[in-house]
Amino acid sequence: MKRRLLGIIPLMLVTQVASAQNCTLLSGCAKKVCELESKLSAVSEPHAVARIQAALTETKANCTDEKVAAEHTAHDTEHQMKVDKKIAEAKEDIAEAEMKKQKAKSEGKTDKVMKYQHKIEEKQLKIKHLQSK
Repeated sequence: MKRRLLGIIPLMLVTQVASAQNCTLLSGCAKKVCELESKLSAVSEPHAVARIQAALTETKANCTDEKVAAEHTAHDTEHQMKVDKKIAEAKEDIAEAEMKKQKAKSEGKTDKVMKYQHKIEEKQLKIKHLQSK
């Protein structure tokens, strides 16, 4: 009996992974329903099952591909705003470090000049990284 169960458990896991991978091939409401059904088959706690079933029922009743597309657009816009904010902050940090670097240079503090130059280069790399996303 134990050997039989040990053979079934990996098969169940493979089935769940396969069904989750199939969801990636879908889009819109079909993808949302597929993902919820995959979650439903993966949980066993009664409260979690009830929440996922409610979400599945709600999704099946009210989901439209237009709503899903709008959600993705809103998410993308929000993400871009966060990236833009981080870039602006990095540029402000660069300007501040540049001023401190110039002050240190005028005072002949080469160690401070190197410190601020390093900080400027670090922030420039951060900006490049953010822009490449």
